[in-house]
Formats: sequence, C-alpha cells, structure tokens
Amino acid sequence: MLLRLHVLVILAFLLFFAVKAALLFLGRQEALRHLRARTRVVDSLLGFLILATGGWLLATYPGNIPGWLWTKLGLVLVLLPLAIAAMRRQYKPGVALTLLGFLYVYGVAETGSLTLRRPTRPLASLAAPGLPEAVATPDAAPPVDTLTTDPAGISEAEAAAISAASASAAQASPPAEPEVDVALTEGKVLFTKNCAVCHGSDGKLGLNGAHDLSKSNLNTTGRVYMVTQGLGKMPGFKDQLTPEQIQAVVAYSLTLK
Repeated sequence: MLLRLHVLVILAFLLFFAVKAALLFLGRQEALRHLRARTRVVDSLLGFLILATGGWLLATYPGNIPGWLWTKLGLVLVLLPLAIAAMRRQYKPGVALTLLGFLYVYGVAETGSLTLRRPTRPLASLAAPGLPEAVATPDAAPPVDTLTTDPAGISEAEAAAISAASASAAQASPPAEPEVDVALTEGKVLFTKNCAVCHGSDGKLGLNGAHDLSKSNLNTTGRVYMVTQGLGKMPGFKDQLTPEQIQAVVAYSLTLK
C-alpha cells in the first residue's frame, strides 16, 4: 500500500510540474501565475509525501539497499528545491533540466537500473513475473533404481544387501518428517519477514516486479540462486541469511501453489 502511494504521489507531482512547464514554455504567464497560486499548498504536500514515503520505503527495504536506490534518493533531494526555485523565477532552462531529471528518476525507479535497462536474466529457466514457465525444470537427474536396472554383474549376495538397505531406508524415513515440518516452519517465518512485503503471504502480490510464486515452475536450484544473488529490484540475501535459511525459504516458497 505504501509503495502504491509513493508511486501515485510521484506521478501527481510530475503531472503538475509538466503542466506548469508547458504554460511557461508557451508564454502563458498569467495562467501559470493563477495555477501556481492555487496549487502552492498541493505542491508542498506532494513534495513532503515524496520524501516521507520514499524514506519509509528505504528504511523498510529488505536486504542490502542497492546503489541505484541511493542515487534515486539523492537526485530527488537535489531536484525538488531546484525545480521549485526554477519555477518561481520562471527560468526556462532550469525548469526543462529539472523536468528531465524527474523523468530520469522515475525511469530509474521503474527499471531498478541507472542505465534504464532491466537486467538480463542469467538463468534460462527464470519465469516472467506472474507467468509460469512452459516446462518445469527438474532439480536433478532421477536416481538409479537398483531394483529395476540390469542385474548383470551383481551377485545374489550383493542383490540381497541392496534390498536390505532399501528396506532399512524405507523404515527409517518416517521419523524424518518432523524435521521437514520444522524446516518449512522456519522457512515460513523467514519468508514472512523478508519476502512477503513484495511477494505477499500467498506469493501472488507482485509488488515491485515480484514474481507470482504460485505460477512459477522455477526449480529449487533457480530459486536458491535468486534468493542468494538477487535479480533486478529483488535484493540478494547472501549476507543476511545462512545457506540453510535460504534453503528453508526456498522449500517454503515451493509450497505456494
């Protein structure tokens, strides 16, 4: 909700500023004077809301704050007073430059990049936000089934030993279930704390370009990479979470179907 308010405030400020710039460039000083007189309080309120909502989003940003976000904040702090001063003095070059600056800041916010390019995806199996991959990616090659492979070269004693080991593994597997439950519980707690702000508790929120986890067929390996390294606006959590915690988050995310 706060992110949507921040974007709405920025768009409203850009709209007002663009209208005033158009009146200035068209030489309609009288209309510009009346508009500025009527929107002086609105301009101040929008400027305050931009800084307040932006600062709050920065304070609650999950993971390490990327460089493009710091640059965006710095540009806003510089452009706001310059734009107000240029418009007050009706200095056309200053108004034009600050307007271009605001448009650049908006582009940086939308792309998460200072070059206004969305990062290329390093894994072919990554899904587009909200869209499932065409083919699910397997975690690994399936294990060899020793009971159905060609028994040539295996003695009766070896076959009996394999069967006994398989039976023992099957009997030992039930006690492992509580450990899986504990891992999923930890994963849910970590997901709620670090991921739900953009993905939502059900994985479908999609804020800030977040993928719809309920539709993604991205496998465990791909998700571990995403959580560890980050991609685009999503920060990497390799410095905040241990490998075991990342595995727990990924395991929980796979249940969001």
